Amino acid sequence: MATSFDAIIIGTGQAGPSLAQRLTAAGMKVAVIERGRFGGTCVNTGCIPTKTMVASAYAGPHGAPRGGFWSHDFRPVTVDMNR
Repeated sequence: MATSFDAIIIGTGQAGPSLAQRLTAAGMKVAVIERGRFGGTCVNTGCIPTKTMVASAYAGPHGAPRGGFWSHDFRPVTVDMNR
């Protein structure tokens, strides 16, 4: 059984899903090929998870001491990086 496509997108990184949407909206038949998890490295293991970990690590020791401004008291401040 042969299937034909107007476009084949390899990978679902930053541009893949939006490109697929634009091409299908233009009436094209599109195939998307992804060997791993949808979203690519940046979304699943790279940029976004790393930024989240860095932001969480920063928020604990830097934000908690100023909690009194927001009516919270988190002293002493501890961060469990393994958790």
